[in-house]
Amino acid sequence: MALQEVIANDNVNELYSLIERDGNLLDHGSKGPFPNTPLHDAADKGQTKVAMEIATLKPSFTRKLNRGGHSPMHLALQKKHYHTARALMTLNPKLIRVRGRGGITPLHFVAREKGDNQENLELLELLAEFLSACKSSIEDLTNQCETAVHVAVRTGNTEAFKVLFEWLKQVHLIEVLDWKDQDGDTVLHIAKSKKQLEIVKLLDQYMDVNAKNFRGETALKIFQVNPSGGPDVAGSFRCEGSRERCYTPTLSLSQFSEREPTDSEKFTNSFSVQDKSNREIIIVVSTLIAGVTYQAALTPPGGYWQDSSSNSTANSSGIALGKPHEAGDIILSGSSLFIYTLSNSWAFSPRLPPSRPPLFN
Repeated sequence: MALQEVIANDNVNELYSLIERDGNLLDHGSKGPFPNTPLHDAADKGQTKVAMEIATLKPSFTRKLNRGGHSPMHLALQKKHYHTARALMTLNPKLIRVRGRGGITPLHFVAREKGDNQENLELLELLAEFLSACKSSIEDLTNQCETAVHVAVRTGNTEAFKVLFEWLKQVHLIEVLDWKDQDGDTVLHIAKSKKQLEIVKLLDQYMDVNAKNFRGETALKIFQVNPSGGPDVAGSFRCEGSRERCYTPTLSLSQFSEREPTDSEKFTNSFSVQDKSNREIIIVVSTLIAGVTYQAALTPPGGYWQDSSSNSTANSSGIALGKPHEAGDIILSGSSLFIYTLSNSWAFSPRLPPSRPPLFN
């Protein structure tokens, strides 16, 4: 039985039988810069069992692009073999970030795809799973400098945008909405130019309508030149005296760093640590503090009495060291012991260092 038949039958046992006869079986035809590996074939056909075995045996195949610029996960998604794509994700979540043709990652792909009711539900579920499995995938850009949010808005995939939008709020990455593509357009520019009113309403409270793209256009200007929607949409883009909220231009990095945090930001900073590297530093420092504190509790200043005594004792300088004692008692006593114990216990109390203030409330 040939390898292609094994893949077509999704037969794992036969796969290993072939490998026993030819240890280089999977490498045949898999050399060169853009190979079509057996994993590509298995993913293209949706043969999940064989695909997972090959991916386990040859992890390097999972990231290779064929001549069409597609990785195995890209092919699985294109052929709507979502179970295969999901299986590959569980093997290595970073496969969600593999950039294929046009810089499109699997996350970009599911953000733009739409289908019938059932298929669309599965795509939205897969999108949520991708975001959960690999948070950093939201930072990946296409060759047009588009995030997955850009892609969802540009293709009119409102439901996918809602999933992305709610997730960005939950993980405190709402600033991604302000990222610009190669034309300097934010998602709000795109939503306004394509008259996607539902998306515009969602973005209204989170984005700056006065931010300019590389053509010098703001979302407000786009609306004025090409108005759409009812008064409720129009009202959100106007400043009418003190009754309407006027957006201020986006702060530069230096201005943002120098400004005083708002009360809301101070409250948020007191209860959240948003950056992964900060959390890792806190864990390391907290472990060190706990270790030192625990050791200090075991070895207090002066140590412990080595013997018992029914009389008061003094040190070599004639200073009284305490009342009668038993062997094993702490030498430190009275107010000094109280202060030491209180200070040592205080080191265990939970305190979070201030984190970087969020760009948006």
